[in-house]
Amino acid sequence: MNSQEQQENLLIGSAEAIEELACKDESLILVASDSHGAASMLNYILREQGEQCDALVFCGDGIGDVVSILSMTGQDAALARQIPPVIALVQGNNDPSRYPMEQTQLKVPLNQTLTASGHTMFITHGHRFSLYNGTAYLTNEALLQEADLVLYGHTHIAMAECSTGLLTLNPGSCARPRGGLPPSFMTLRLKKGSHYQDYTFYRITGTKSVPFNPEPRSFYF
Repeated sequence: MNSQEQQENLLIGSAEAIEELACKDESLILVASDSHGAASMLNYILREQGEQCDALVFCGDGIGDVVSILSMTGQDAALARQIPPVIALVQGNNDPSRYPMEQTQLKVPLNQTLTASGHTMFITHGHRFSLYNGTAYLTNEALLQEADLVLYGHTHIAMAECSTGLLTLNPGSCARPRGGLPPSFMTLRLKKGSHYQDYTFYRITGTKSVPFNPEPRSFYF
């Protein structure tokens, strides 16, 4: 990772890396959520997948885990290479709005937008959007933000839905899954000018991560 600087829009990375991501012909986004203190699980995901990805999106409830890993990169060159050049974080219901980070404080927004390969992602934890009643409030807000896909956490349920024309994705929890699902995360491949959004869910096993298709669930926690 070239820079851990937080920009005015609260994305982490150099201004050049953020601009390059927005304009790339094709990009790969690593999406994780709800580590809840299990920094080792997030570390595992980054060491396995991070180096090939253009951005990391973390959907909340584990900001301290992200900061802990970033603080290790100064002494761990291999880990530093596996941190994507752009990071988007959002505040979960168990996260503070600010977090100490080296000589500064990391500001953690409730919602964030990130543009990659011409696609705009609306990112949130989800606890402010009445997820017990479905994702309608969430997708409506995303439309107001002119996003064309949604990434969220909070439910600990890996899920993909298409609502009001928006692809809505939850990577599940990498540490405390619910609904009988395994610990999980996902990658999202985006191409400029293409409406097709290619995503892959991964279940975390003891030795490696394996692609899987979570069964559709209609309940929320």
